[in-house]
Amino acid sequence: MTFKAFPQFNDPALHPFAASRSRLKPPHERYFPSSSLADRLARSLARHRAVPIKEAVESFEFFWRVRNHLRSCRIVDLMCGHGLVGLLFAAYDRRVEEIVLLDRKRPPSHDVVLSAISEEAPWVVERARFVQQKVQHDWSGMPLQASIIGVHACGRRTDACLDAAIRLEGAVAVMPCCYQEDAPGPLSVARALGPAMAWDVHRTYRLEAAGYKVRWTAIPPAVSAMNRILVATKIPVDCAPACS
Repeated sequence: MTFKAFPQFNDPALHPFAASRSRLKPPHERYFPSSSLADRLARSLARHRAVPIKEAVESFEFFWRVRNHLRSCRIVDLMCGHGLVGLLFAAYDRRVEEIVLLDRKRPPSHDVVLSAISEEAPWVVERARFVQQKVQHDWSGMPLQASIIGVHACGRRTDACLDAAIRLEGAVAVMPCCYQEDAPGPLSVARALGPAMAWDVHRTYRLEAAGYKVRWTAIPPAVSAMNRILVATKIPVDCAPACS
């Protein structure tokens, strides 16, 4: 599996760097030498010492794999933490009108990340807003048909992302983590496939039952072992299969 946002990391010698939990800082700018927007943003994040290396790389690689499937003028980044993934949507696609970054606390790192991204993409500032609240089950305050993203939303928080997408009838992309042992469905399936696979199979069935087309992809395992991505887009009613 190849790196797409940062193809330079396809060199196996750089895999340990891509997975490092050390802070991204100015000496690391040399790993991002090109004039591409991805490398320029990474160099700005390094100058600001905004995030750990691993979190920067996995955020870009996640975004690169889902960006073409979440074409919405509004994006909601749930359990967003520093909010880097959501901000990448605003940085790359000027058609995005609003990025809602939602988490129960606004970490100091968010303001640092926002400053770093806005140095290369100043239009991001007016499009992003941080909403400080707990994840809820009533999504009436969120924009209808907004696209939902959830990167390493632990355990059943990933399912809260799916709840939001189904409620809002928007596309969704999640990279689950911290799988619980009590996977839904037949016990024999969980034993044969393991809890992680069983959970994501269940999530896929659930999304398809709600009228979504689902595809699986992944970021390189060199960055994270929790690398599977589920991307789901709503099937238009006139294209949905007829009831038998």
